[in-house]
Amino acid sequence: MIKSGAPLIRSGLIILYSFMFLVAGYIIIRFLYPFVIGFILALLLLPFVNKVERCFGWSRSLSVILAMAGLILILITFTTVAAVEIANGLIYLSGVLPDYIKNTASTVEQWITTSLLPVYDRINHLVLSLDTSQQETVVSSIQSITADVTQRASEFIQLVFNGLADLLLSLPNTITILLFSLLSAFFIAKDWPLILSWYERLVPLHGVTYVKKITDEWRKAISGYVLAQVILVGMTGVIVLIALLILGVKHAITTAVLIALVDVLPYLGTGIVFIPWILYSFFSGDWFMSIGLSVIYGIVVIQRQIAEPKVLSRHIGVHPLPLLITLFLSYQLLGFAGLLLGPMILIVLQSLVKAGVVQGVVSYIMNGK
Repeated sequence: MIKSGAPLIRSGLIILYSFMFLVAGYIIIRFLYPFVIGFILALLLLPFVNKVERCFGWSRSLSVILAMAGLILILITFTTVAAVEIANGLIYLSGVLPDYIKNTASTVEQWITTSLLPVYDRINHLVLSLDTSQQETVVSSIQSITADVTQRASEFIQLVFNGLADLLLSLPNTITILLFSLLSAFFIAKDWPLILSWYERLVPLHGVTYVKKITDEWRKAISGYVLAQVILVGMTGVIVLIALLILGVKHAITTAVLIALVDVLPYLGTGIVFIPWILYSFFSGDWFMSIGLSVIYGIVVIQRQIAEPKVLSRHIGVHPLPLLITLFLSYQLLGFAGLLLGPMILIVLQSLVKAGVVQGVVSYIMNGK
């Protein structure tokens, strides 16, 4: 009787341990996330730290300081270049924006005079031809619509200002998190050999083997995922750059880089740049630019939808169909964030299968081994 119920007991233990692991992971990520960030930074710095320590014979502390200084220097350089490009763009806008605003205002004024006012006059004439009760109904409906639009506009403005206030208030907390993350990254990278020795003493040998296999699979899959995103962003950037050069857009390289970077955003992607640009060109009367941008946007969207499943599946080692199913389910359950988390979830599941964890769990449940 006990023997026949042993698989059920072992299944219960697996579920219990999995639940405890998930709760512990949630607590760590929820309350100790600066140290999680520091751990990730330390893992990124470890190859460079080990190489410097091995090649030059420097102390590990000095090697870690050098690696972190290099990382900070790269971030500062990137931030400086981005700030210079943004400043150049703002200077360019300050020169051309007044004329754009003037032309747009003139175009809108002309549209109101030639198109909107005649429609208004016809509607007003139609309303005046109605009886009193019908006029009151129409006026009430218009007032209701106007009040609703005004309320939504005020809510949007309030949301923007609240977001800016929250951003400013979060700066001290962000600096504190960054400080703890850097300090934890330093100590983790410096004492990594000691941490490994503790880990090998505390974790059973088969557990160490499984973890090594899983981390190897994660490393391959994540590096493949990042490479796939770089390829997709590069494809978008090249297409946009060539098209903008054909259209004769100024600062085409900077604009193409910006559009390629926002292409990483789930759902929104390049539309966050192209749609306002297309609408502005349309209402300002620049039909050539409006049509050209619309064609570029359509090509980019179609290219992304066709290439993304194939490129991702090729570089993370998953067939396109399971990837599409995972993306759809993640989007249904998690919204826009699911489009980013979906491939990560699939990577985790795939690594567990390839590392033999699933087979090991099934063997333990059925045979106790």
